[in-house]
Amino acid sequence: MSSGVLDLSQMPAVFEWDEQCKVNDYLIARYQVSSTLPPNETALGMAMEQSAATTQINGYVEPQSLAPWTIRVRSYKKLPEPAVTSVVPYQLATEVYGAPEGVTSSLYLIELAIPYRLLAGKSGQLMNVLVGELPRLGFLTSFSLVSAPLHDGIWPGPGFGVSGLRELLNIPKGPLLCRSMRPAVGLDLATMARLNHDVLCGGFHLVKDDELQVFPDNSVYETHVMAMIEARDKAIKKSGEKKAYLANLICEPDELEERWEICLNHGVDGVLVAPFIQGIGILSQLAYRRVLPILAHNSGGDLSFRNHFWGINESVLASWFRSLGADWWVTPGNSGQPQQNLEEVQSVLLSGREIGSSDAPMMPILQGGKSPSGLPDYRQTIGNDDFMLIVASWVDRYPKGLKAGAQKFRQAIDKLII
Repeated sequence: MSSGVLDLSQMPAVFEWDEQCKVNDYLIARYQVSSTLPPNETALGMAMEQSAATTQINGYVEPQSLAPWTIRVRSYKKLPEPAVTSVVPYQLATEVYGAPEGVTSSLYLIELAIPYRLLAGKSGQLMNVLVGELPRLGFLTSFSLVSAPLHDGIWPGPGFGVSGLRELLNIPKGPLLCRSMRPAVGLDLATMARLNHDVLCGGFHLVKDDELQVFPDNSVYETHVMAMIEARDKAIKKSGEKKAYLANLICEPDELEERWEICLNHGVDGVLVAPFIQGIGILSQLAYRRVLPILAHNSGGDLSFRNHFWGINESVLASWFRSLGADWWVTPGNSGQPQQNLEEVQSVLLSGREIGSSDAPMMPILQGGKSPSGLPDYRQTIGNDDFMLIVASWVDRYPKGLKAGAQKFRQAIDKLII
């Protein structure tokens, strides 16, 4: 970037939307931001920061040569609501900052058109380009990416989705019941296997590794997977029902491929990954293989969306997860609870199963203190029975024991779908 502050009051042509721009060549993103700059300068600064901030170097760079690569400003407007000042503004002497305007912020809705060539079909580029260093811009005092629908056909989409999961698990209807392996740390392998076996025999459909389980090397990981598979198979034989085990693939990059092969070799039914920790590209990396269903875990995610004035709207992330290939995803933390904002929750849910998209709908996951008595509320929240419950506390504390608790919960599920 240059060392001088430029006058951004006039929009350079290469950052303007015009009739020569074709909508299908762009991802249209909408941001709600508070800024100390006027709306046009704020929008232009954002477009420049994430594409071609330097447009003129005599003898080297001319603006028009960059035109196919620049983010275009589609619209901007000041909103009537008061600005949010979540952070303290600051000023830098670079092209994207414009003239200093003081510290008073206004709230704007800004629409930017991001050329798909900037993304190159790469999942990681979604975060890199649509978010990247935008939250670092000193003139922004609040930042939220509120809409960024992806075109179909560029990324893999779910390999299984709701119907594929039901076929794989032989569960034609009703919510799925899954216990996460708790306690996640400190428990010996034999006891964990026994817990899995008993909750499956009691009627749960699946068990899954907890996201916090740690394996110091791939040999220990393989021993764990084999023990869980053995417990699953014994439960299948005893119950006469299909049962499933989802393995934890939250690991270091250099461990991933070997652990994936371990899962395939031993007959794992699905895997869980953490896109916010491992990078969002982990989803498409595995989804393109079309071998095992993928659970996109929410670990680390609330940093991006719990504060509505700083981050990425949860609906945007649900839509991205679906496009990138997740089969299961975790819904907002208060989903199905009395304190939920039903309209907001259902807006996020809609993003996971967008009507009209060619991608299969993901299966939403409800977790956190779920019980049989809440089933009607969970069904009302989701709008149907295509969801999975992750339950541990209720069955773990059931007075007559874990297996009896699993039976009680399963009976409630079966009554729900009669």
